[in-house]
Order: sequence, then structure tokens, then C-alpha cells
Amino acid sequence: MVHRRLQEDDNRGVQEPLNETMCGCNDIRAAPGAMGAHGHEGDGGCFCAGLTVRGRHLLVFDEVQRARALRRRLMEEVQQPPALAFARLGTPFKTPSRTVLAEPLPPNVKLVTLTSNYAQAHNGQWLLRLAHVYEAGETADDLAQPVTIDLTRYFRRPGLAITSAVETTLTANAAPAARLTWKTEVAAEDGAFTARTPFAYPSLTLRPMEVRTFLARFR
Repeated sequence: MVHRRLQEDDNRGVQEPLNETMCGCNDIRAAPGAMGAHGHEGDGGCFCAGLTVRGRHLLVFDEVQRARALRRRLMEEVQQPPALAFARLGTPFKTPSRTVLAEPLPPNVKLVTLTSNYAQAHNGQWLLRLAHVYEAGETADDLAQPVTIDLTRYFRRPGLAITSAVETTLTANAAPAARLTWKTEVAAEDGAFTARTPFAYPSLTLRPMEVRTFLARFR
């Protein structure tokens, strides 16, 4: 939701004005408890102004199919940009660069999660989650088709060489067989890939827009 500033209730459920503000406070030389609502710089007060929302628009001029492919890639770059870190000149780094992948994944596959945060609860197994980036029929080439990868090809670096993987539900709290079965109807002409390919380690097949989660072991 975009931030809004309403002086009166808009009758949309919250039953109060949405006067969202951002305050800049300076409590230099202020006595305890003397920070005011609209003070002045240096006297411990705060100046509050309405929130400012800034956006950026990217325009792609190309053929429709090629523009769709580029749009997905730009979405990933904009939403998850590289994290920049700075240090003093001459600072030694023990590990100047590192990647968990032995080689780049196919352009339509995304590494969503790789973490050991829950290893203690899963007998030392790491949480691994991969996703297909494109929607069925979104592009005319292979990007919007099911893709099969060999996990041992991409996860084979020392310390992160995969040795086994077991598929779970999306949140990694149950086996795939525990999924609820929904009654759905899919039109034959919509181009969707409705049949899930069973996981047989180390081969993994992802359908367009599919996300699959695994508990994996590494050495």
C-alpha cells in the first residue's frame, strides 16, 4: 500500500485518519522528557512531515516477447540489487569474494533460499529453495518452458557440495504427500504445465512459476 495522508477517516476499515509522518528529532541539550512534538533544531524537539514516496519507472522498447523476457530480468535486478560494503583502504579481507554456485544457474531458474538457520531442527539439513522465473507462455522461446537441472552440477564447491536432498512442502514443515489436494479445472489451451515431475535426486524439473523446497545435505 502506498503511504497516504488523510486528515479524516476514509471509511475503509481502520476507523481513524491515516496521517502518516516521518519525524526528524534532535534532543541535544534537551532536558529529560522535554522532546516536543514540533520543536526547533537544537532544543530537543521534533519536526514531522508527511511521508514522501519515490518511485522509478523503467521503459523497455522491444518486441513483445523479448520485452517480457527482459522485464523479468530487470525485476530481479531492481528488487534485489547487490549489497555494497565499504572499508578503509588497505583493510585485508580473508575472503574477498565468494559464491555458493559452481556456475550460473539457467536464466529461468532462481535460487530463492539457501540457509543453515533451521539445520538444528532438521537434523543438520539445510533449507534449499529454487523457483522458475517465468510464466507459462510468457515468452516464445525456452525461457517459459519447464527446465531440468542437475543439483550436483551447480552445488559442488568445497563446503557446499550437495550430497542429498529431500523435497518438502514450500515451508519445509511436511512431506510433499501431505499437500492438500485442490479440485481445479485447467483449460487445455492455456499453455499451463499441470503435471508435476517427481523429484529424483539430483535431477530437478521446475515448471513455469513453480517454487520447490528441499532439505539438503552438503559437505
